[in-house]
Amino acid sequence: MTQVEVTVQAEVAELNPQDEQSSDGETVATEAQPADTASVLRTPSQKFRVRTVQPGSTLWAIAKESYGAGIEYFKVFEANKERIRDPDLIYPGQVFEIPD
Repeated sequence: MTQVEVTVQAEVAELNPQDEQSSDGETVATEAQPADTASVLRTPSQKFRVRTVQPGSTLWAIAKESYGAGIEYFKVFEANKERIRDPDLIYPGQVFEIPD
């Protein structure tokens, strides 16, 4: 299996509450620096590995290799719901995120 480690960091900057008015009366948003980083919404980093499914792979085997227990297959399934219709049917070439 091909394995790549990826770190994701999402953040949303604070909007400037003092929008300007254009000459035709419409509100125009302006770019501003956040006043306080504590007031900026941040999601924690989520670290995960990426796996490409090989012929003969199962979610159970991927989970056993990644977490040490096949019963943890639901973590792989939950992280990849949009790619897996049926946990018993995965296909070679599919790329899954394996959360830590």
